Amino acid sequence: MNFLEQLVAEWYAYQGYFVRTNVRCGKTNHGGYEGEMDVVAFDIKNKVLIHLEVSGDSYTWEKRQERFRKKFEIAAKHYRTVFNFDFKEIRKVVVVGYSRPRKSIRIGDDVELVLIPDLMNEITDKMKELDPMKVVIPEGYPLLRAIQFAVTLSKKGSSGNKTRRPKG
Repeated sequence: MNFLEQLVAEWYAYQGYFVRTNVRCGKTNHGGYEGEMDVVAFDIKNKVLIHLEVSGDSYTWEKRQERFRKKFEIAAKHYRTVFNFDFKEIRKVVVVGYSRPRKSIRIGDDVELVLIPDLMNEITDKMKELDPMKVVIPEGYPLLRAIQFAVTLSKKGSSGNKTRRPKG
């Protein structure tokens, strides 16, 4: 699991979703799998399954479009067998890219595009609200916890005592 997959998994789990990562689907006759879902989050209250594909790649938007469309098509054939429980809706989300494409890119009719900076802004905005001296992110979420402390320490006026580096 890469850094972004871990971050997305932690973020959804922290918000109360049940999360699985690197979910293989479509077992083949030669021992492999047809596909893999990066992160799947389940909102038990609303019975919504969220399939997230996450990548920090530097491919063209056209290449990404082709790649993610294929991943979602493969997964769609297996949602009901892999997740053998009742869900009302499936949301499909791609988290990728550092800047908006110049022209409109559609991964699929029902796939939401989230840019990595937008995800990071969402997470850091939430972390800014949480004073780690009062509401610390649990240690089971090390990336979110690191972001919480980084955001807190970067606030103006939070560096009351400067730490000195040892000479040498």
